[in-house]
Amino acid sequence: MLFGCAQRQEEIILDLPKQDLKPFIKDYRTLDDAQIESLRQEYLERFFSPFKQEPKQSASDLQRAFQSAYQNLGFGENLQPYTKEEIEALEFEADLAHYPSVKRVAIVTKNSNLRTLPTNKPRFYNPKLAGEGFPFDYWQNSSVYLGTPILITHYSHSKEWAYVESGFVSGWISVLDIGILDPKQARHLQGWQDFLVVQNDKTPMYSLQGEYLESARIGMILPLKKRAKTHYEAEIYLRDVHGYAQVSTINLDQKDFSEFPMRFSSASVAHLIQGILGEKYGWGGIFENRDCSMFLHDVFGNFGFYLPRNSQAQINDKKAKENLYVEIGEKNVGEKMNFIRENGIPFATFLGMRGHIMLYIGAMNDVIYVVHDIWGLRTLQKETQEGRKIIGKIVITPVDVGKNIHGIAQDTLLIKRIYGMRNLFLKEDLDERN
Repeated sequence: MLFGCAQRQEEIILDLPKQDLKPFIKDYRTLDDAQIESLRQEYLERFFSPFKQEPKQSASDLQRAFQSAYQNLGFGENLQPYTKEEIEALEFEADLAHYPSVKRVAIVTKNSNLRTLPTNKPRFYNPKLAGEGFPFDYWQNSSVYLGTPILITHYSHSKEWAYVESGFVSGWISVLDIGILDPKQARHLQGWQDFLVVQNDKTPMYSLQGEYLESARIGMILPLKKRAKTHYEAEIYLRDVHGYAQVSTINLDQKDFSEFPMRFSSASVAHLIQGILGEKYGWGGIFENRDCSMFLHDVFGNFGFYLPRNSQAQINDKKAKENLYVEIGEKNVGEKMNFIRENGIPFATFLGMRGHIMLYIGAMNDVIYVVHDIWGLRTLQKETQEGRKIIGKIVITPVDVGKNIHGIAQDTLLIKRIYGMRNLFLKEDLDERN
């Protein structure tokens, strides 16, 4: 009887377009050789920057994560509140009184996670509220792939965790997922000229003896050692029993890998993204998935664009040699639509809002489309309580997805919240001859 009397919530149906990027490919123009070489050099400089730098993070920077935890203890994996004593135990493990304690160059030897505190346990703000429960583990900073150069700046009290800085993100990582490099190895890597990137995400990599080693991810780059008829010979570094990096030669099928950087065109970007359309959303790269900014970071990394990890830094990257950011937050919806249509470059324009970023892919029948890795759209439950219509994957949508859909909060549509637009290059940079 109780179930019979309960009010049933109306299901929200979104009419999404066919998940196929081919109709959005309008041309095959590319950047010229000089621009591609410039991208390659800038990417490698930033990628290997941890080998050449002093620690950038201070003890107070690391302490902020604990200050946040004390202010809002949050909830653990059992959906029960953390206690102050549990946070104090993590603070003891972090041993920040002795930070920084080391300065050692190293490399990630296994696809792993960077955490804001030295623990694999999750922290949710409030599991009962949309956007504050699963999968938003606020101690998850980012995933990081095998082959990523890092600078170790500190070890935790137990030495189970190391605090590391990469070229694009910092955090705590399990020491079992990294290998210390000797000076000769570091110089060897920094002087390397040829690299490979992954075309087919999660391609298994095997030793020459056929043992599984790791899965190759889009966004990963690997040193190219030799070109053969059907495969590439590459180098990867694995952790030995003493915690040092040990080089290993592997063979990689040419159908799954390309030489770095891939040559940009709308067609090549579309082809790469098509292979991961529908991949489930992963906050901070958790569960071997991606979030909105990591999706763009990984895809455009293949083409030599070294993007920051955070969506707000991506939309307005002050470190970029040419920052083509435009503020459009003051425009109304119609003005935004027209501006994007007239000034955007399909597959090379980012659209940003607070907490989210999207890739413009073109317009059809006056509808502007984007591809993005999105958790969901804001809804209203019982008129006042905010909820989510879960999408939870990499998906093609109109930029005003949810418009005129009952149950979707119309004042929070994506198009209304966009405040900035960034082209990765000038329209005239695309070479008509290619």
